[in-house]
Parts: sequence; structure tokens; C-alpha cells
Amino acid sequence: MVNIKVNNLIYQRGDFSLSVDNLMIKSGEKVALMGENGCGKSTLLGLLTGLLEPESGSIVYGDMALSQLSFPARAKTFSLLAQFSEISFPFTVFEVVRLGCYAQNRLGEFSAQDDARTLALLDLLDIRHYAERSYAELSGGEKRRVMLARVLNQNTPIIYLDEPNSSLDVRHTLDIFAHLTKLNASVITSVHDINLALHHFDRFVFFKNGRLLYDVNRADVSAELLSEVYDVSVSIDNRSFSFFH
Repeated sequence: MVNIKVNNLIYQRGDFSLSVDNLMIKSGEKVALMGENGCGKSTLLGLLTGLLEPESGSIVYGDMALSQLSFPARAKTFSLLAQFSEISFPFTVFEVVRLGCYAQNRLGEFSAQDDARTLALLDLLDIRHYAERSYAELSGGEKRRVMLARVLNQNTPIIYLDEPNSSLDVRHTLDIFAHLTKLNASVITSVHDINLALHHFDRFVFFKNGRLLYDVNRADVSAELLSEVYDVSVSIDNRSFSFFH
């Protein structure tokens, strides 16, 4: 069980800056990061995973600062599905997904249990029929599902996802989000579809112009709040939001 604590975090690159005064995510929470493009969602995920370095502030996992966690310890604590994930080696789909087991494998060799878990995830993501195909031959949506399966195979207590449903069709999007909400792990994901997020997440963190603007529960997401975040008019009908100029 690992809580995430962020305090006085400041990141600056060129004209863009991100500021997060306080953010606490408890073990098992399902959190949607929301806001316009370029507001800081992906930047925060980069900071939380150590891909980006802040100017100041702290990120703590349990009682350990991120900066004190070794790379193997990080790989056992959190996993990340980035916006863009490519593999340059000629791996099959099965091999790519099985790579996720490596972080938890102390001996450095894959076991029969690893293979079984990999096949189960291929079934879950509806890609088992691609198991022996080259990853490079797949479409964008198929690759996205493969990389998500790889992330899930890492079996970490914290899962970070950057727009996990990009390139996915409606059916696979709904299937994947339904599965994510059933996990015991903490799931923190950037997402653009507010109505989709409302059906699957309990907590919403909204960013605007590099600043954490709101941190609210599902019941507190209102048309007025969304209008302020996105600078558009918002109407609501039976808990479904519509946006218009």
C-alpha cells in the first residue's frame, strides 16, 4: 500500500511552468487528470515518474522520496503508459507484453507463471490473436492495447496512464476503463472525455495554465467548474455534460 504525496512542486521549461502546492493520492484511488492540452497533465506524470526533474518541491512514495528510489525500486512501485510508446526491436506482441514481468522478476528469467499472466492479459485486451505477430506490423490502436497490457503486466501498486484511450475504438475504450476501475492499484490517468471519466473515476484533478485549479470528487464536478476550466459554455443533462461556444 503506497500513498503519493506531492508538496510545493515547481517545474519550469521555457515559457511553461507547472505548480502543484499539495497533492495527496491514497493507495487504491482512481484519479482523472483533466484540463486543456498543454495545461500540465503530461508534465505532472513525467515528474511523478522521474522522467522530468522539478525546480523545487518533493514527491514521496510511502515514506521514500522519489529521488531516493533506485530504478529497480521505481519499476516495482509504479508503471507508466506514455502518450507515445514505440519499440525498435523486432519483438512479437507476446514478447512485448511479457517484458512487463521483468520489473518483478528477481532472477531475470521469465517463468511459466509469467507466460500464463501474459496470455491472460492478451485475452483481456483482445490481442491474443496477435501474440506471434510483429509489434511493428500493428495499427496504432492495436499497439496501444499491447503497451497497456505490458504496463498491467508490470503489476505495480501505482499505474500512471497518459491518455490511455488515444487511438482506441469505443468498445475497447469502455472495456479498458471498466477493468482499470476494478484494480486494487492506484490508477492516475490523463483523460479528455469528461463523460467517460465520470463513469469510471471518483476523483478529478483539473489543471489550467500549469496550475492545479481544482481537486474534487465526482459529485462536485459541475457545469460551472468545467466552464471555468475549459473557457466554454457547458450544459448538463442527466449528469452528461455538453460543451459549446
